[in-house]
Amino acid sequence: MNYSNLYKATRLFLIILPIVFLGWLMAQDLVVGGRLAASYDFCAPSPLVLTLAPKARISEIKKTAGDCYQGLTDSPVYFDVRLPRQFKTIQVSIKYRATAEEKVQLAVFYNKDDWRFETKDFGLIQDLGNGWKVGEASFDLADKRFAYQKYQLMISLPEIRGSGREVDISEIKILATREPLTWQRIWQRLK
Repeated sequence: MNYSNLYKATRLFLIILPIVFLGWLMAQDLVVGGRLAASYDFCAPSPLVLTLAPKARISEIKKTAGDCYQGLTDSPVYFDVRLPRQFKTIQVSIKYRATAEEKVQLAVFYNKDDWRFETKDFGLIQDLGNGWKVGEASFDLADKRFAYQKYQLMISLPEIRGSGREVDISEIKILATREPLTWQRIWQRLK
């Protein structure tokens, strides 16, 4: 291969690479498949599931045997889910440690300014042993507040308010779904 052909091949590669990368970024932003999954395990920040707040109601992140968790000392505690666009549904799974009498609920805000939200108990609770459980709840996001590319969620712990007890959270997983993007849907929007 002479230098002319090597130059042409390198030039072609350097032109195609950014185009492919840009196409990949657009597909990620458009969520072409209609499903977006993310998790936050408290060991490293997540770009989609943001940290818990307010700080006065949570402990520092603790690490034991490779697991990271954060204690919730008061209720409610909030977190945001940052998504590239609006979705139809979200399934939230939380790994937590609590006693049997401590009830953990999830909520999604309709409008935070009016303090309106939809609260749900976990529909499915799986016992992992050593007090750890995984609870799961799903929400319809059609009429929920989507501001600044975020949905706002709340963890409610009615039994621990002022009790001095703590509920540990080890992982938050989300699965957001919407209709897959097809050529027919793109064409309908262009009409």
